[in-house]
Amino acid sequence: MGVWQQVREKFIMKNAREDWTTYRDRLTDLIGELVTEGASENIAIVGAGRCSDIDLARLVELKQRVFLLDVDEDAMQEAVHSLEKDLQESVECRGLTLTGISDADMDEFCEGMLSFVRNTGGNISIDSLRRELDSRLDLLEKKLFRDDAGSVDLPEAKRLRDDEGWRSLPSVDVLVCCGVYSQLFSMLSFFTRSLLFSLKDVLPEAGTLEDEISKRIRIMDDRIIPAINRRLYEAAGKAVVFGNEYMEDRPVEGAYQCIRDVREQYNPEERHLTWEFNRAEGITYDMLIQICRIGKT
Repeated sequence: MGVWQQVREKFIMKNAREDWTTYRDRLTDLIGELVTEGASENIAIVGAGRCSDIDLARLVELKQRVFLLDVDEDAMQEAVHSLEKDLQESVECRGLTLTGISDADMDEFCEGMLSFVRNTGGNISIDSLRRELDSRLDLLEKKLFRDDAGSVDLPEAKRLRDDEGWRSLPSVDVLVCCGVYSQLFSMLSFFTRSLLFSLKDVLPEAGTLEDEISKRIRIMDDRIIPAINRRLYEAAGKAVVFGNEYMEDRPVEGAYQCIRDVREQYNPEERHLTWEFNRAEGITYDMLIQICRIGKT
């Protein structure tokens, strides 16, 4: 197993299905309200993963076509295979990187940094480490989704007949993106912090680079999140649902930028849900759900 895959494994919440029951039910209720308003044909779940925070079976039973979009295709397949056989046909999985940075890119970054550390050995210096990190982060930044590039691969447009005749609808009617933005670069941050910590014996000053890396990740979030939001909003026919960890006194990186941008650009209706994220460790989030109805900016 490669180092990037090991990092991904550390971010799997083993007790998510049990701990998230109440949050999952309430979030699914909210989504259900939206998809039953009018004649919605389909719904897309961005960053779907294993659908631990959404009751996929309930959404399918609303007779919607459900698209799961995530960079982790194996996780999406687990979600689909957990359904009864007759429900699985209504779900389609699509590989998607919101950032434009693939797992292969991240694997190359991690393996490259480890190789640099191994090859440099006792000759490593804070300046050489900084240069290597900056160089490899530069390569990742060049991969970032641009607003003029089609990195967000959403389902093809549908056509419906209504009283006005044939008309084209955008790719999906309702698009849901919850608990995603705080995770955009969280594994990158985890890997770099772990790497710097591992060097503390041979390079005690390595920890001083943590603030520099955090600043670069913050800049990446600032750049990409508004671009992603625009693409998602443009892809939905009726509404986009954004859900983010809301902590006014200690803003969550990524979540904070999304909340701010949505408030500034899309005139959202806002609701709060309690997310018991990790019961054993007593971690609970106030999730701000922002519902953006298309055409009401």
